[in-house]
Amino acid sequence: MENKAKMSDIFKEMALTLFRVPKAIPSSEAAHATLLLTHVAWNRALGETFTDVECRRILRTFEKSRPALWAELRSGDWKSMINDLIEYKKERYPDDKRIVVVCGINPKKNIHVEWHYPVARDVNA
Repeated sequence: MENKAKMSDIFKEMALTLFRVPKAIPSSEAAHATLLLTHVAWNRALGETFTDVECRRILRTFEKSRPALWAELRSGDWKSMINDLIEYKKERYPDDKRIVVVCGINPKKNIHVEWHYPVARDVNA
């Protein structure tokens, strides 16, 4: 496989586009919300599924913990932000087919992303 940028760096780059003030230190909830939206968008751009129902359920958890969550983000329309991120991925990383399994922020406050390459499907099966 060819050498690619670290997924954690790509996810940080993409997540930062969602903040109203990208250079400000975000709340934990806002940081996690932007990573969730980035994760969903990345995988959807590859044809993988992550339902709106599940995404909304997780976002509600962040909202309960931080009611002002959306004030930190450039929009309260999370579906639109996912669509923007899908386009961002397609424009900047069109050949990157890595599928993200898990992403989050580790105890050292670093972004952690686990991924795998798509499994080759047997067309004769």
